[in-house]
Amino acid sequence: MKKSFLINGAYGILWILPLYFFGRDFFSLNDLTGLYSKDTMELLKFTLYQGGVSTLLALVIGIIPAYYLAYSDNFISKTLEGLIFIPFFFPVISTVTVFSIIFSQEYLKNFNIMYSLKAIIIANVFYNSPIFIKYISEGIKRIPREIVEAFRLDGASEFQIAIKCKLPMILPQIFRAFFMVFTYSFTSMGIVLALGGIKFSIIEVEIANTLMGSLDFSKAFTLGILQFIVLMILNSFTYGIDEYELDGIGGTYKLGILSKVYTVIYLIFQYGIVAISIGYSFFNFYSGTFEIKSFIRLFSEEFNKNYPVIESIINSTIISGISAFFIVVIGFIMLKNYSKLTNSIIFGNLGISGAFLAISLYYLNILFNIPLFLLLIIGNIFVGMPIAYSFMYQYIKKFPKDILEMEKLDCNNIWERYFYVEIPMLKNILISVFLQVFAIIFGEFTLAYTMEIGDYIPLVSIVNYNLVSEKKFLESSALSTVVVIFIFSLFLLGEYFKRRDKK
Repeated sequence: MKKSFLINGAYGILWILPLYFFGRDFFSLNDLTGLYSKDTMELLKFTLYQGGVSTLLALVIGIIPAYYLAYSDNFISKTLEGLIFIPFFFPVISTVTVFSIIFSQEYLKNFNIMYSLKAIIIANVFYNSPIFIKYISEGIKRIPREIVEAFRLDGASEFQIAIKCKLPMILPQIFRAFFMVFTYSFTSMGIVLALGGIKFSIIEVEIANTLMGSLDFSKAFTLGILQFIVLMILNSFTYGIDEYELDGIGGTYKLGILSKVYTVIYLIFQYGIVAISIGYSFFNFYSGTFEIKSFIRLFSEEFNKNYPVIESIINSTIISGISAFFIVVIGFIMLKNYSKLTNSIIFGNLGISGAFLAISLYYLNILFNIPLFLLLIIGNIFVGMPIAYSFMYQYIKKFPKDILEMEKLDCNNIWERYFYVEIPMLKNILISVFLQVFAIIFGEFTLAYTMEIGDYIPLVSIVNYNLVSEKKFLESSALSTVVVIFIFSLFLLGEYFKRRDKK
């Protein structure tokens, strides 16, 4: 227990320390009175509203596909399962690019979608609804068919079974998905910045604008505290929900044609956005012709003088690789020394504003001259750790107990147990997590944008955002295509290693 406390405490101190130094120099308790100002309350109200609406719509839209995925085993369900790469691996800037192009089309201009709340919500639903599908379908799959059949024998209708049997059993999955989706929508800075425009702002955007514009660090700290409190209050509800110990087989059922049609339409929307993101890199919507000139320009010497595309790809690859390696190592060690405190410390990261964390890390550069390169890697560790932790949790926590007992007899110390027994047995999972976390960090935007690190270390997400901001949609689409194909390849490779481990 003592060792576990020390390891968890060390990680907690690592992400609290930057906030401490920033708060020490720029915050006083008197600043908390700003929380009650009219502007702050209006900002909070809108942030909660857009986050809540986006999350509820993502849940409603994802229910039928989740049900279909849980009870079907065909090409459609397998294709549906692959959508989970979108919220975790599809870069935010790629989403912004494709929706900017779509909403700017002549036939949609009359609907006034671009630079509106509608644009923000549509993009959030596209981005996050697969999370609900993944969590809910996995919860349904684990409900033993014997329990469902018992309800049927007692005369319960399908509706009664869904409400009285299935819903209570999958509530833990729904609440966890709800918290994750709400958090992503609540802090969706890239989407709000590019698709909402100056009329709309959320707390995350206001923090970034305050830090980079008026330099009112005290106000930014206050807003960061507000965001942390709101997200931690919401997260606290998930702690009180006991998860059922289910390990059943749900089976397959013949579903109605309407659920199949709805699921296909949903798939067309989701994969259609990805396809458009790729397609527009080959289609010049100004001239109406197909061409590859945007790719040629993208990697040309002249274009790279103003937009360092090649340098940004190299930088993002190096930083993502180093960050992902340390995330896997730290995540493995923390799970091997797991305690109840571990979950709170790991997922406490999600309550911290990415923009606020970024400026706190940047302040460490000013105070102690710590290289920005290193600070960005530290920030990436905080961003990627909750997801990597979730990916690794079941494999490390459910490692065979008989092997753990045997290795204590055969190995002289804990390092021999790790290097000669556990890591070799888990290597495929660890490789899979490394690749998938690498893909997440490769497209990370908020940290790099707020730290303004693009001026010193150009990164793909920042270069692409600059292309979108300057209406260079063709080149931005081409760069998004390169990034999406690269990230999707890593996702598939990660899934391959995961399946190998299961076999």
